[in-house]
Amino acid sequence: MPSATNVTLGAVDVSINGVDIGHCKGGAEVTYEPEFTETSVDLYGNTPIEARLAGERLTAKVKFAEYTIANLRKAIPQATFAGAGDSRITLGAKAGKKAGDDAVLLVLHPSNMGTRANDVVLYKAVVISSVNLVHANDEQKMIEVEFLALVDESKSDGNYLGLIGDSTT
Repeated sequence: MPSATNVTLGAVDVSINGVDIGHCKGGAEVTYEPEFTETSVDLYGNTPIEARLAGERLTAKVKFAEYTIANLRKAIPQATFAGAGDSRITLGAKAGKKAGDDAVLLVLHPSNMGTRANDVVLYKAVVISSVNLVHANDEQKMIEVEFLALVDESKSDGNYLGLIGDSTT
């Protein structure tokens, strides 16, 4: 039966390894993309008779509204904190560095929800986006970050990338 209580909107709280990153702007976008390999036989020509899962891709895009050195470090995990009190980051890592070494637990929680029923969790999220720092007097400075979920082999089949729903159970 239809219910208006199932119609929602609102902002999300974003946490990385349990730490809130602060304000976001423009919402968050989560994309799930399954990839299938089709099989066919001569009798039916190119018409698929079956499709088998070849892989999955789970991504999340977020815009950090709080422009801080700490948030820049989250957006550029290859960077290194430097300076007194981590006042700057330095850039430039060797080629071949594994992204999984910098994987984080990413949780997107709808701010206006009284429960965790609509959380989105990426177990091993790695940053895959470039970082563009726009300095303009008529634009708010933000840090846009795209995360990709890597397989977490400590989980079970059907649960390797993340979850949508109650993240506390």
